[in-house]
Amino acid sequence: MAIYSITDLEKLTGIKAHTIRIWEKRFNIVQPKRTHTNIRYYDDQDLKKITNVALLNHKGYKISSISNMQDYELEDMVAQITDVVFFNADSLDALTLSIIQLDHDKFLHIISQHIDQNGFDQTFDELLMPLLDKLNDLWLAGSIRKAHEEFAMQLIKRRIVHQIIKLEGTNKDRNTRFIIAMPGNENQQLSRFFVEYLLSKNKIASLYMSNDSDIRDILEAAQAFKANYVLSFVNEESTMPVIREILLAIRNQKEDIKLILIGYLSSEVSSQFPEVICIQNYEHLKTLISEV
Repeated sequence: MAIYSITDLEKLTGIKAHTIRIWEKRFNIVQPKRTHTNIRYYDDQDLKKITNVALLNHKGYKISSISNMQDYELEDMVAQITDVVFFNADSLDALTLSIIQLDHDKFLHIISQHIDQNGFDQTFDELLMPLLDKLNDLWLAGSIRKAHEEFAMQLIKRRIVHQIIKLEGTNKDRNTRFIIAMPGNENQQLSRFFVEYLLSKNKIASLYMSNDSDIRDILEAAQAFKANYVLSFVNEESTMPVIREILLAIRNQKEDIKLILIGYLSSEVSSQFPEVICIQNYEHLKTLISEV
């Protein structure tokens, strides 16, 4: 059983700790438990209820009315509201709730509705990216568990892969080709799939080289595939020497191959090697790929 502090509840639901305490005392919304050392904590059911209450309150329902509802009535009301797809804040709340509840069907329902109404690109930019930012903040703060993070990541990956599969069979530009390399301890699989999606959408052929590929493998692949670009990821300090080796090896090739880097440490590399293309954000990545 996961346990949460009131600070965790505040971060996850957006409801101030002071407000949660008022809901406890005045309306008996939840009753915190106590450890053997008398420290207050909340469990998964408390988190689920507070999230449901927060969502209804955000939609204009009064706490006095919500507090009189049975748990099943509360869940039915939330289900009705989240069946209607709202953009931005409401959808983000509903997705967060589905992650907390590990509700596979609800999560996919909300995403699918958005894609149907607004297209995948807009859904990714305006819904999934803010969700990933929120999850990252919550994970770093220790407010969500590994199961919640993995649940969301796996489902988002599947949606991106689904979009890639839909683009299979489209004619590719034979003059522009990418090697996507994932060196060392890097594990940005979600970013990698999104890069593949953008390349496929722009009719650019790509070849993925996994973590167990060494520099010789990457260079041989670039030559055989006739790649113009090697795109890689650099978020870990341990990756820096590998990236430098790739860059130096590319410099010694007869072919004109450019190195593109995505990640926290990419600007550090580009400051030393100005020929490296450093990606600042997803908008920059999308613009670059559309223009190559």
